[in-house]
Amino acid sequence: MAQVVARNGFITAGVASVLVSDLNPSRVTLDIVNDSDTVIYLALAPEAVLNQGIRLNALGGSYEINLVNPYYGKIAAISAGATKVLAVMETSYAD
Repeated sequence: MAQVVARNGFITAGVASVLVSDLNPSRVTLDIVNDSDTVIYLALAPEAVLNQGIRLNALGGSYEINLVNPYYGKIAAISAGATKVLAVMETSYAD
């Protein structure tokens, strides 16, 4: 059975698009939680655009990728305010 490893951390989103997670063909799950006081937008793409894509509401809005709705590509985020925190946990199959 393949081993699964976890990566926990945070990403600081701001007024410019920032990469939340890179391309990961081994991804099992990815949980992204908006830990800030401002709405943050996600894009299942290398660049995020304000007011487009997946909206994460302030103070706990979240998005989950898992085996039911898999996605292995790049994910980006953007916010209307600077230094807004996203909590991130990604699990992947070990090499």
